[in-house]
Amino acid sequence: MATMLAMWLQEPDLAKTNHLIMIFIGLVAVAMCVMAIALLVLTVVATRTMKGLRQTVDEVKGKVLPLVDVATDIGKSTQAMVNDVKPKVQHITDNLVKTSDTVLEVSQSARSAVQQFDTTIADVNRRTQRQVARVDDMVSAVLTTTAEVVDTIGNGIRGPAQKIAAMAGTVKGIAEGMLAKIKSMVAASPFGGPRE
Repeated sequence: MATMLAMWLQEPDLAKTNHLIMIFIGLVAVAMCVMAIALLVLTVVATRTMKGLRQTVDEVKGKVLPLVDVATDIGKSTQAMVNDVKPKVQHITDNLVKTSDTVLEVSQSARSAVQQFDTTIADVNRRTQRQVARVDDMVSAVLTTTAEVVDTIGNGIRGPAQKIAAMAGTVKGIAEGMLAKIKSMVAASPFGGPRE
């Protein structure tokens, strides 16, 4: 094929055409050189960009992986804290039930004794009210501590914190219900209210 092209280019009638073809071939060669330079420049730029991206990825890895480790540690410590708090809340609830049972027994004893010892009943009533106040203070302190624990956990992980808050609300509702019941029982007793 190259031989045929060479023979065609050497014919005398085509001298003018040969000149135009040579110019065209020269322009094509220049365009190919420009394209080769452009591709070379694009290759260099792409290589630099890839290096920059690789460095950025390495930096992000270096910064994110420790955060993931810290988050994992926080999750483990939060789980441990939840596991530690759960028995304590259960113990507090049991103590509240026992205290309310004790208060109920004291109230029944006081009713039977009021017929014989009016002055003793007044003393027992004062003691019962002080015990209820102490129980109220204990419940308030426990609920305050529980709320602080819930806030601490909430700063770490929201999901477990919401569960603890719901549980603390339930405990508070139960405790307030029991305290209201105890106070109403004490007020309803014939010797429970203030003497006139």
